[in-house]
Amino acid sequence: MMNTVFKRTTSLASRRILAASAQTLLHHFHSTATVAAAARDAETCFINRFKPFPGFPASAAKGFHAKSGPLYFRASTSLQAEYAVEDYVEEKGSEALEISNLGIAPEIVSALKNRGITKLFPIQRAVLEPAMQGRDMIGRAKTGTGKTLAFGIPIMDKIIRYNAKHGRGRNPMCLVLAPTRELAKQVEKEFHESAPNLDTICVYGGTPISRQMRQLDYGVDVAVGTPGRIIDLLKRGALNLSEVQFLVLDEADQMLQVGFAEDVETILERLPANRQSMMFSATMPNWIRSLTQKHLKNPLTIDLVGENDQKLAEGISLYSIAADMRGKAGILGPLIT
Repeated sequence: MMNTVFKRTTSLASRRILAASAQTLLHHFHSTATVAAAARDAETCFINRFKPFPGFPASAAKGFHAKSGPLYFRASTSLQAEYAVEDYVEEKGSEALEISNLGIAPEIVSALKNRGITKLFPIQRAVLEPAMQGRDMIGRAKTGTGKTLAFGIPIMDKIIRYNAKHGRGRNPMCLVLAPTRELAKQVEKEFHESAPNLDTICVYGGTPISRQMRQLDYGVDVAVGTPGRIIDLLKRGALNLSEVQFLVLDEADQMLQVGFAEDVETILERLPANRQSMMFSATMPNWIRSLTQKHLKNPLTIDLVGENDQKLAEGISLYSIAADMRGKAGILGPLIT
């Protein structure tokens, strides 16, 4: 990762130097894109080493915790992550990661294909397989690893199948908690674009609550939101969590940092006991461990981070350019166009 920092300056000569440095940074971006393309080709070869994906057992009505099929990695009841992506048994064949071979609802396959998504990366499969089998899990995962799609596909597929058999209800069957509105909107967008026929809602503070209440009254399949707004809706009687079958806590450690710990625990107490719970966090503070012991059932622990404490996925770099207010526009323009 490269950090580029330009000191503040107001002189004409220094500004010219600043502009030249920005151009150098732009050239670096183009070079990085070339390297990234080569890396993707290498990763494609790596993906082709995995074994075919087994079929999943059909879900019965409200029976999302039916007996699961065989797992191809170690399950652990401890709080220490004992599974990593590299633990897969390596065999020939690329069908394992083909989305069209997962046996999921055709509308999901079609929607993903329209988005240019036809395969899952190994890091996504590490989450998707146990999620499809109904396992509770706690995963150490960095931002940018594609975990939203990995845990979202099983949830969307099971809700679609349930609705087809029993009809759609008014109350959400899936609740996703996120620490910020930006992440909540991103997760809800992923659900909506991957399963357009499902009714989704994203709720967060700073916006009129009345509109969100009307949408909830109409009925939703998936509710994504920040803990604070979820609590507000619960207090007003606008949100009913009695039918939630799937719970996801995304970037749970960030919820602790922004002061949502008490709200999260209040929400979890309102959920049905018979549900599938998945928690993702880049770090594992004591609060996360306590939540796991109290609210997850025999969770599978998955480590997608390893010994690297960096919270961003590989291939994502951060660049910083320090500039005064007058110089920002001139620097940002070439970078974003």
